Amino acid sequence: MRSLLLVALAAAWLGGYALACAVWPFAACGRCDGTGKRRSPSGKAFRACPRCKGTARRLRTGRRFWLWTRGRAAR
Repeated sequence: MRSLLLVALAAAWLGGYALACAVWPFAACGRCDGTGKRRSPSGKAFRACPRCKGTARRLRTGRRFWLWTRGRAAR
């Protein structure tokens, strides 16, 4: 009975995350904290964040996986 409850909770969490990835495919970049810029090595100037390329957003992992599976299905 307990394992059934765990499976149901995992399925509910996965469904909620899939819905969040469909509605909000982007999240704030973790490296620049959603600002889109990072300090240069000298600390005097700002540069575009290399991870998000200055957009301050990144594609969620679940959305990236969904797009990958769609690309594989199209082949």
